[in-house]
Amino acid sequence: MSLRKQICTTLLIMTCQFGIFPNDAPAQETDETTTASPLSGANFNFWRSYINASDTELEWQNLPWKMSFHEGLKEGTKLGKPVLLWAMNGHPLGCT
Repeated sequence: MSLRKQICTTLLIMTCQFGIFPNDAPAQETDETTTASPLSGANFNFWRSYINASDTELEWQNLPWKMSFHEGLKEGTKLGKPVLLWAMNGHPLGCT
């Protein structure tokens, strides 16, 4: 293959790869919105309801949390229920 042909082939591949040629294919028109759909004004309400937490996802906020581990142990012993101790070291996002 000649050098000129190699350069033209390389330029064609790079042009296609980086999207320099416009895509004239019409977008598919569909009323069905899925999580693969990009955000637009038409599907904003779908994405807002998808992102917002539902009532069942927020049930953990209704748990009777205790301010100290000792209070929780006393109540757990009295009710015969297990106690969860959540302990961590460092920043919750790993930013230390």
